[in-house]
Amino acid sequence: MARLEVLCRQRRLPLTVQRRAVLEALAARSDHPTADSLYEEVARRLPGISRATVYRVLEVMVRAGVVRKVWYAGAAARFEIPHERHHHLICVICDRVTDLHQPALDRLPAPGRAARGFRLLDYSVQFMGICARCARRTGKSPLESSRRVAHEGKRNRHRSSERGAAR
Repeated sequence: MARLEVLCRQRRLPLTVQRRAVLEALAARSDHPTADSLYEEVARRLPGISRATVYRVLEVMVRAGVVRKVWYAGAAARFEIPHERHHHLICVICDRVTDLHQPALDRLPAPGRAARGFRLLDYSVQFMGICARCARRTGKSPLESSRRVAHEGKRNRHRSSERGAAR
């Protein structure tokens, strides 16, 4: 918490009771919680806090670089306190996000001409797959489980495009 307090002071962010409560709740976790799960935890300690306040606090802290948002299409954003550069393994079944420390990924070359004027600030590599727990739950290998998830995704996309065409 002391490091987070220093970061907030450096960025001229007043550390209000609400901000402190959200940061303490996030700092105490080793997973990558959603804003809703943080709200539930903070609301137990600060009963008057609103869900919107927790969302706003997280967004302010993300913009200030005190908190990092981890997300991918179709899933709720998750949050973490950035310590050192790392990447993520994301389970497409349970949405679990796991830190991956792989120094070789830290040395990826920045995009050159392909970026066309895009100013790169940071990057993180995300590997999508099926965690061991979900693979065990389905009783199949991670490869078989990933084929099933990919097939169901294609089938669901096909159904939704048929519904759109029927309208």
